[in-house]
Amino acid sequence: MKNTEKKLKAKHFRYLCKDIVKNPMIYIRDFYRYETDIICWMNNIQLFVNAATVPEMGNRNFAENGYHCKEMIKQIEVAYVIFHQCQLPIQKKPLNFFSTKEDYHNYVFKLEYTTHGHIDPSDTISKFFSYQSLQKWYDTMDDIMHYLTVSDYRNYEYFGDQIMAIRELLMRLAFALYYIYKDEGISLNVPCYVKAINDEPHQSTKEKTILRQMMEESIDKKYAKKEAQKSSNDIEDSQGLGTSEIPVSENSNLETIN
Repeated sequence: MKNTEKKLKAKHFRYLCKDIVKNPMIYIRDFYRYETDIICWMNNIQLFVNAATVPEMGNRNFAENGYHCKEMIKQIEVAYVIFHQCQLPIQKKPLNFFSTKEDYHNYVFKLEYTTHGHIDPSDTISKFFSYQSLQKWYDTMDDIMHYLTVSDYRNYEYFGDQIMAIRELLMRLAFALYYIYKDEGISLNVPCYVKAINDEPHQSTKEKTILRQMMEESIDKKYAKKEAQKSSNDIEDSQGLGTSEIPVSENSNLETIN
């Protein structure tokens, strides 16, 4: 079964703008290049879901729950655009994560999400929206945010065992988008006689606006300067460890200046 709804527009989403609906790579590239790395993001997702399930595990003094919730919803929306535009199928068993023994080993020993031994973000996105619709994911995220903000801690069983699947799917989706970022796109299985035709040119092939180019160059220079300073400090620290001070005593032959 394929997803065959009408053409998507920004008004169908909470947070996506027109440009991202046309080309989800704009968001994916900016988020994973400038906002965070995949391990930090995975940890944030785990803490966010854990705190909603067991409020005592939450820390309202440090965790940026509102920001994290908004970014997770953005990622769900971006994934839905891909799901819709690529006409990904609905799966009957969306929680069947290990098709082969190799998939299990990749998950346990390498922290890689694979399908039949290969990294396949399209399969993850397909599973994500086979589990529940975009609207139900909106409802789920709203419920999680609600239980992070209310002071009533009595309802621990609201999500039940379902919370385990929700957390796993959110983390797998984060990795799927990260894989798309690293590969600069998504690969799909098609018959050998099919040729791809781009409806819209990829953003990286377009001429960038002067403002956007200046912003990216500024950010790149900032990170390069930060890394150079870090390397310089490391070199100074290592040189300092190899240098010892010469103790001064009464019998020292060194001249002293009064």
